[in-house]
Amino acid sequence: MKIKPALAASFAIAAFLFASSVAGLVLQPDLSRLVPLWEACLLGNPLLILISFLTASTVSKKAMPILAMDLIFCLAVLFLVFSDVLHPGFVIKRPLGMGASFGYTFILSLLVFLASLLNIKDALNIVYGYSAKGREALVFLAIRLSAVLSLLLLGGILFIIIYKGIWVISWEFLTTPHRRLGQAGGISTAIIGSLWMVLGAMVVSSPLGIGAAIYLHEYSRNQKLNRLITIAVSCLNGVPSVVFGLFGLAFLVTFFGVSLLSGSIILGLINIPTIILTSQEALKSVPNSLREGSMALGATKWQTISRVVLPSAMPGILTGVIMGVAKASGETAPIMWTAVTFTATPVQMIYGVIPNVFQPVNNLDYHLLNLIYFLGAWDVEARAWGTALVLIALVLGTNMLAIIVRNHYRKMISW
Repeated sequence: MKIKPALAASFAIAAFLFASSVAGLVLQPDLSRLVPLWEACLLGNPLLILISFLTASTVSKKAMPILAMDLIFCLAVLFLVFSDVLHPGFVIKRPLGMGASFGYTFILSLLVFLASLLNIKDALNIVYGYSAKGREALVFLAIRLSAVLSLLLLGGILFIIIYKGIWVISWEFLTTPHRRLGQAGGISTAIIGSLWMVLGAMVVSSPLGIGAAIYLHEYSRNQKLNRLITIAVSCLNGVPSVVFGLFGLAFLVTFFGVSLLSGSIILGLINIPTIILTSQEALKSVPNSLREGSMALGATKWQTISRVVLPSAMPGILTGVIMGVAKASGETAPIMWTAVTFTATPVQMIYGVIPNVFQPVNNLDYHLLNLIYFLGAWDVEARAWGTALVLIALVLGTNMLAIIVRNHYRKMISW
């Protein structure tokens, strides 16, 4: 498709406005050098779009009011900047100073971002003559931009955590307990406590979740009851984790005290809905022909489930279990009342293998939470970033392991 020079220039200017405004929203830089460029672009791009619209082979009269509103918006942003209504000291504060405040950098970047989107929309509509194909191109462009922005945001978060946390990572940091309220030492007890707690949660939740899914899908024939249980499990999956923490404090701590056992049980209860739902979907994906063929060869119901259905559904089941691991690794509220302590207490081992489940343990999430509390009072910021990096690495490593195991089992399925 041949695009006129004015439209090509408009696309280039709009792309510059979009990229620079996104950078302004995320990085919050000094805009003194960008503002003159933005002023020139906000003045020139509406003129280019207007010229392209008037010289287009097909002009839609219905689109003229919308185009005029878009161009007026761009010129209004230009007026706000040029008239110094928006200046570096401009800020919008919440009443009584409570809550967030929005400053000059954020507001101007947001307005330029919206103007760039309007420019891109108008230019695409002119190229396609305001047809259905143009609307389709806009939708696909919006989807692509959403994917790019999501990747940029996630990549930016990971980059900041890695950049600020990598400098404190050392063998000593990973293998020694913390001292002086986290100002010295490392996070070894937090790492070990987190691993044992997540392992305990999986021991509690995996058999219960997978067993419940097998019963609901393979044995139960009461469809109304199944639907009711599935709805209840879905609702339970959306309950805030702090509610589980309150339940653990009221019941589990009464019997087991603040201990590894209480934390593992409460994390396991949080994971059960996720495992049930994902395991049910995995069992549904197994064709009924495999079950019928196994039963036709004389296999019992349990033999069919254990030797045919479960191996075929194993990739999906493992995905649910690993999702539970990742979810348990990031929970703080349920365990801060039931299982953890900030003291650098090593996990006591029975016979050197089995942990003492009746003692409180240290945990990466709770350790990081306490370091955040100490920011400004103690020099712990670097160690907080290092703890966050280790926590992210453990979660990503667990997910990567899940992907490898899932792909391994997928290769073994021949149907």
